[in-house]
Amino acid sequence: MIACPSDKCLSPNVADLPHYWQSLPAESPLKARYAPPARPKVSYWAALAAIVVGVLVVTGGGVLLGLLLVVGGAGWGAVVYKAVQWAEAQRAAWESSHVCLACTGTF
Repeated sequence: MIACPSDKCLSPNVADLPHYWQSLPAESPLKARYAPPARPKVSYWAALAAIVVGVLVVTGGGVLLGLLLVVGGAGWGAVVYKAVQWAEAQRAAWESSHVCLACTGTF
């Protein structure tokens, strides 16, 4: 049995956070408080376009500028990828969280 880990509470009245959040009415002020982390709106198109343009510039003779574009595009793609991974980790943590119905704390 899961109990609230707070030393002041220790209530056994605990619910899964995602289930509790879904059961709240839309007008509840707790709906925003317990909402899941937002999924990032990401696109790899800018990184891919920078890489393609960089390759075209390299083949056209502008080696330094082309390599800079390729490295910049790859770096941007890595940053976007890390942001997605971080957001998915936050969402996974939210999905496995619990809420104490007595003290309203989450854990």
